[in-house]
Amino acid sequence: MNLYILKEILCDWTSGMVVIAAESKEQCRELFIKEFGNYRAEDFDSKHTEFIVIEGVNHPAGIVSFVFGGS
Repeated sequence: MNLYILKEILCDWTSGMVVIAAESKEQCRELFIKEFGNYRAEDFDSKHTEFIVIEGVNHPAGIVSFVFGGS
């Protein structure tokens, strides 16, 4: 299992952050869309979204934590 830390995402006036445990980036995207909806898929696919990957974590697949950007 990998831990994906997504920065520059869920933006309003400032950027938010999401942490997702997933086997692959594709599964990470599916979990993200399941939680935040299809209209947020553009956030995930944006060239501005930063991905940090930590491999080999002992955590079940799913959203670990998130924070929306605010004003």
